[in-house]
Amino acid sequence: MNKVKNGLGYAIPIAVIAFCFVGFLFAPNDPQHVDLTAKLLEPCAQYPLGTNEMGQCLLSRILYGGYTTLSIVLFGSVVVIVVGMLLGLLLGQGKAGRNVFTESILNAVTAIPPIAYLIIFISAWGNSIPTMVVALTVALTLRMIKLIKSQTEIEFAKAYVLCAIASGASRSRVLFVHIVPNLLRETLHFVCLSGGEMILSISGFSFIGLSLGDNVIDWGTMVSSARNQVWAHPGLMFWPMLFIFACVVSFNILGRKLEEGGALHV
Repeated sequence: MNKVKNGLGYAIPIAVIAFCFVGFLFAPNDPQHVDLTAKLLEPCAQYPLGTNEMGQCLLSRILYGGYTTLSIVLFGSVVVIVVGMLLGLLLGQGKAGRNVFTESILNAVTAIPPIAYLIIFISAWGNSIPTMVVALTVALTLRMIKLIKSQTEIEFAKAYVLCAIASGASRSRVLFVHIVPNLLRETLHFVCLSGGEMILSISGFSFIGLSLGDNVIDWGTMVSSARNQVWAHPGLMFWPMLFIFACVVSFNILGRKLEEGGALHV
């Protein structure tokens, strides 16, 4: 029974995230199609969640918005894992004096909030999906580097690593064969929690006007554009917010399950 419960604890949030990512394949209508004669319709067979003020299918736009948002999250997560782990491993094996210097630098740059990076990059490159990806991945990669560096330093002091070094194992073998497997759980835990944070950041930035660009559909823009209709048509804001909530909770549940699966000290 516990195995079934534990399996569902992973399967349900993964299924929610997967549906939000590939749900655009099942969109009933073109999300960009404008039909002013069908604006603000109530849910019906053709428009399961109704339409917005431009006569666009709300469900289709939500599904395409999920693809946009989660594409950024998944691509950014891959970059964070690869770059953060490589640099963290390299810095974690350094000498004590150099480690103190790099630790000071990392403490300084990780204190900068993601919105500061986004404002800097938007001023240079303008609103776009690549700008959002770079801003979020830079902020999270720096935090990943700090995490992996600290964990690598801890692992280097353990007996199994000292035995591997004493037996003649090369530094690269020690890092990638002995240490990396012991860091995977912490890495995935960090990425899961960061996934929810990235969704909230993307939606929040879009809500305050730092959008992904013209004609790009995302949940934050949908919530922002529905503000003027919230009392007359609450569904315009409720449904995108529900999908945001479901995805963030799913990522957090996955992170919690990984934490419960082993002793994590992030």
